[in-house]
Amino acid sequence: MSAHASVFDQLAAHANARLDARLDVGRGRGAAIWTNEADRVRYDDTHLHTLSLYVVRGEESRRMDRGAIRGREGALSLMPQGSYSDWDIGGRFSFVHLYLADGRLRRFAEGTLDRDPSTVALPDLTYYEDAELAAEMRTLARDCASDDAFAAEATIERICHRLLTGPAQGGRAARPLRGGLAPVVSRRVVERMRTHLDETPSLDDLAALAGLSPFHFQRMFRATHGLSPHAWLEAVRVETAKRLIGEGVGLAQVAAACGFCHQSHFGRVFRKETGLTPAEWRRRASA
Repeated sequence: MSAHASVFDQLAAHANARLDARLDVGRGRGAAIWTNEADRVRYDDTHLHTLSLYVVRGEESRRMDRGAIRGREGALSLMPQGSYSDWDIGGRFSFVHLYLADGRLRRFAEGTLDRDPSTVALPDLTYYEDAELAAEMRTLARDCASDDAFAAEATIERICHRLLTGPAQGGRAARPLRGGLAPVVSRRVVERMRTHLDETPSLDDLAALAGLSPFHFQRMFRATHGLSPHAWLEAVRVETAKRLIGEGVGLAQVAAACGFCHQSHFGRVFRKETGLTPAEWRRRASA
């Protein structure tokens, strides 16, 4: 294994570690859901910052280079880039990882918090509590399992904010922004999403259209539209899908035209919005 491998790469080399889901969000961000048991794992001189949350169990996992302290379900661990750690794993447990490039985090500090990026230094933390951060990591696990990169982008922005402003890191909050998007900016962003409905948008690109950081953009979009960019896009996709189904377009073609990752993603979102599966909706529309 080459030097400066990520935690993902080093963990993937272990036969007992099972990768349950993986999501490459792009631009220095990624997530993975793992299951492991009866293993000894060492991470050495790691590339990328890694934030971990034990989702199911973990009581038989111990960090040996920190006095063999024991893990638990719901515990967070933060492994900064370049760190070393040694873990002894007993019983079976599941966990979610966020992988974050150092440059990405420093740009967040500068663009969102108006903070000198050279001052960013993440601590090495093991099995600590932060209810807000743990909730966001569970959301990231759902985004990862759903293969939803657009949703994951927004989740990761909130995680970055908490990492740099939460009590464990002693940061300072972002400058408050009042109001929502200017009407001309709102129209520009909405038009971009409507005319490229079959594509997976990038939160970074939409924020750039608005001249804001991604973190501030999603907050101001919600203030204007009452929904997050992700929820707004899902609602528009479902409305478009209803129209296409009514016109007799096949369900596979509808899913592709509306930008859903796959048929199961289409069915899950459509049912959440309407209470019916696409096939049930088609039968009712035909009747």
